[in-house]
Amino acid sequence: VGGLALVIGLILWARGFADGRARLASSALASLIALAAFIAPLQIERLAPEPSLQVFSNWRPFDRDEIGRRVAAGQTVFVDVTADWCITCKANKALVIDRGQVAERLRSDDVVAVQGDWTLPDESISAYLASYGRYGLPFNAVYGPGAPEGIVLPELLTEATVIEALDRARAAPRVGAR
Repeated sequence: VGGLALVIGLILWARGFADGRARLASSALASLIALAAFIAPLQIERLAPEPSLQVFSNWRPFDRDEIGRRVAAGQTVFVDVTADWCITCKANKALVIDRGQVAERLRSDDVVAVQGDWTLPDESISAYLASYGRYGLPFNAVYGPGAPEGIVLPELLTEATVIEALDRARAAPRVGAR
């Protein structure tokens, strides 16, 4: 982009499409754009904080019955249904699931992480998704004593949304609450 802006500026100047001040101004503007295009990526890279990437790899295979057993035992379960071809799933992993507080919580003894791989058709995963009225990916849900039916998360995850769902699912239901 920077090179293109520079070439356009030089062509405008050389051909005389502008006269006097306009020629100088257009050339200066094109040169500034070119310079910014070359320098900006270096500055952004230099100023960007190092991500606290903590790739989580202890996924348990998807088993719907196992989710129910774990919840009945008082555990919190995070379900991630994903596929190799799902770009949004990969973004959720890179930006939320594999970093920060979410990765820490998934590593803790408080949460069981379950992953369903829908890269190839799988009837049990299809039926699970259909039970929530969903027929595509990504799909994430959190279960626990406070949410035995599950809390379905939005397609685009945020750290705050996942942490809030984990906390709500972990909390024991209040006595007398409906």
